[in-house]
Amino acid sequence: MKSFWKRNGKSLVFDLMRILVIIVIAFLLNTVVLLISGKDVGLVYSSLLRGAFGDTYNFARTLRWSLPLVFTALAFSVSERCGIFNIGAEGQLYLGAFAAAWVGFTFPNLPSIIVIPFAMIMAMIVGMLWSLLAGWLMERFRASIIVVTLMLNYIAILFTEYLTRYPFYVPGTLGDSGSTAYISDAAYLTKIIPGTNATTGIFIALIVAALIFFFNNYTVAGYECRIIGSNERFALFSGLKVKKRRMMVFAISGMIAGLGGAIEVLGVHGRFMVSFASGLGFDGIVVSLLANGNPIAIPFAALFMGAMSGGSITVEMFGNVPKAMTDILMGIIIMIITVRYTPAIIQTIKQRRADRRAMAAGYLGKE
Repeated sequence: MKSFWKRNGKSLVFDLMRILVIIVIAFLLNTVVLLISGKDVGLVYSSLLRGAFGDTYNFARTLRWSLPLVFTALAFSVSERCGIFNIGAEGQLYLGAFAAAWVGFTFPNLPSIIVIPFAMIMAMIVGMLWSLLAGWLMERFRASIIVVTLMLNYIAILFTEYLTRYPFYVPGTLGDSGSTAYISDAAYLTKIIPGTNATTGIFIALIVAALIFFFNNYTVAGYECRIIGSNERFALFSGLKVKKRRMMVFAISGMIAGLGGAIEVLGVHGRFMVSFASGLGFDGIVVSLLANGNPIAIPFAALFMGAMSGGSITVEMFGNVPKAMTDILMGIIIMIITVRYTPAIIQTIKQRRADRRAMAAGYLGKE
């Protein structure tokens, strides 16, 4: 236990302090904006705090909005650690959600102990396959992973919308509220706070975060992924199977995102709904970067983001400020994170350009 804390405790404390510092700076800058606008800063922030943690219902709403962000953030962090800027979690989440909903309404007679794991496993498999497709396109054709995953997001979202509005259309759900049939009662996750959307999915998210932490720090594959992400050329010269590890990372990332979609369907919506999770994938990237990619710190960063989403409604109602104020806060946080990562991004671009020049020189020499 002592060696565990000695090895990982300092890193966790640093990442938690980093989250706190970034949040404090963002709030200070946002305070300047509010003062210039002539708003009552005390009223705005007290309304935000009350809306996020004021009572059991508000706290449950914060947990509800935090939960999917944990999954999308973990999915991104696994890839980013291996040097892959994978932004495909949203598409994988949608496909996983639809797969879970399909299991839920196709097998209504299965007991909870079977149908819930079945739905989650199906969601993870579908999310994994969609993520592996992105990895294969990147490795086979040297395509930009950002472009590939972004386009696959649109394809996944539109494909699930097609399935919902046509083959699995349910009368009475026209327009933007189009959805599939409801899942069976046995497929619902247990609510940990009665009358709210806070479910046992929270415990599943924490278990996944712990597993990713173990994978990163206590497995050979996790260590190799860190080497590949830090210096791909060194990894290749060292004899590491870079492509194999990357495809493994794509699989893990897709499984996590797909599971997040299943938790949304089984715990909150009870069916697949068109455009039910818009923006969750990109918000998950912000959460991961805010937590510095640390799986243990990600739930804390997601809790903050969930508090902003949950408290924004109260701010608009009682703080005399549009709920877009929380978007300003998020924008400030993103800018702070971007400044932090700018040198690394520039260095990566320079290294890739150097690699291309070296490869070109090698080909010319052979000719």
